[in-house]
Amino acid sequence: MRMKFFERSYILTLVLFLVFFNGAIFLLEYFTYQRNLDSEIQVARSEQYLISEAYERDHSSGGKYKSDVLQNSYGSFYLEKGIMLSFSKDGEVTFSNITEGAVIPQSDVLSIDKIGGRKHILISKYICDGDILLTYAKDINELEEELSKLIITFGGVSLVASVLFALLLYYMQKRLLVPLEKLRSVTKDISNGNFEARADETGDDEFSQLARDFNTMTDKINDQIDELKNAAARKQAMLDNLAHELRTPLTTIYGYAEYAHGVKLSEDALLRSLRNIMSESKRLGSISDTLLDSAFIRENGIEKKKVSVEGILYRTVERFSIRASEKRVSLKYVGGKLDVYGDETLLEIVVSNLVENAIRASHEGGTVEIGVDEQSKSIFVKDNGVGLDDEQIKHLTEPFYRTDKSRNRREGGTGLGLALCKRITDAHGASLVFKSEPGVGTTVSVTFDGGDDL
Repeated sequence: MRMKFFERSYILTLVLFLVFFNGAIFLLEYFTYQRNLDSEIQVARSEQYLISEAYERDHSSGGKYKSDVLQNSYGSFYLEKGIMLSFSKDGEVTFSNITEGAVIPQSDVLSIDKIGGRKHILISKYICDGDILLTYAKDINELEEELSKLIITFGGVSLVASVLFALLLYYMQKRLLVPLEKLRSVTKDISNGNFEARADETGDDEFSQLARDFNTMTDKINDQIDELKNAAARKQAMLDNLAHELRTPLTTIYGYAEYAHGVKLSEDALLRSLRNIMSESKRLGSISDTLLDSAFIRENGIEKKKVSVEGILYRTVERFSIRASEKRVSLKYVGGKLDVYGDETLLEIVVSNLVENAIRASHEGGTVEIGVDEQSKSIFVKDNGVGLDDEQIKHLTEPFYRTDKSRNRREGGTGLGLALCKRITDAHGASLVFKSEPGVGTTVSVTFDGGDDL
């Protein structure tokens, strides 16, 4: 079974601690033993040297002791001090209280060997002008016993420390991972659909920063979800409106066609029916063209070229002059020059839609002005018609939105014109701004970014 992150980190940390801690204890034991052994060796060398010097003096003085008696005297005296001696002459042992079987080292050589099951330091040296080989042996088995006690003591300390460290490490890691566990719980809530869940940001450590970043990410995701929901709602509303807009002219066309087919009509009545059928057919075509234009811009973008706004405005005034006259509205081009990068046909669609809306909104005897504000690099269309309130302005560029549904339908509006204008201006990097006041009039500005100015 795969271990969790907590289990892996806990075991890894514990193993590393045990390895390094027990390794440090082993090294401490080793160096302590080695230091004590070196000390004993130094003492042994000093004692062996002093014994050699003393024996040579006593041997050379002649004295009352013969060599064998003198050697026996030295052997007995130092044996009481825990030191064993051996004397050899011409390869034969003349005296020795060192247990048989011990390996006698060569002259000036130090060795450590077991004698009678106990460790001894052995040092041999020729004395009396090389006539006698003196071997010195000192019991150092106490060092081994001290090492054993040290191992047991440090082993106990290591065991207790390891157990305490393991418990403390477990507690500390559990405490440290509490924020991570809380964050995991929050992610689980979110995965179950609770998008309002938030991580605890208390503190100033890495986990708190992670919690803050996680909450920021969650907020952005929620914002995107809200945007997607709103976009879906707008699309659904557009589809509902589109179905309604298509149903209305289709119903009218079918009704007049059925009327003309089933009833014998006079010539005037038949012409009226045909005019209504043509009008509603034209309306269907207008909706179709607008939707196709909008889809084309969305899928293909636009190809920007140098465009003279002045020419667009002149042509627009000429195109709508008759319609303005029929409604007894004055349509004026008030001047200004501006060159931009864009698609001339699409920009003309924008200006035409704005002028057409301004004429519709104007009262008899009203005025519609179009022109260029060179300072702000914008095109404006201004009327003194019915005006709009803030709520109406808020929804103006939504597909199929009408401020006065009955009037716009009667005059052939589709409710898609300003939505298309918004898409076109966005594609040009321009902004579409409405300023209006009910009963005073409306001013619509298409302001181009400075980078598009020539």
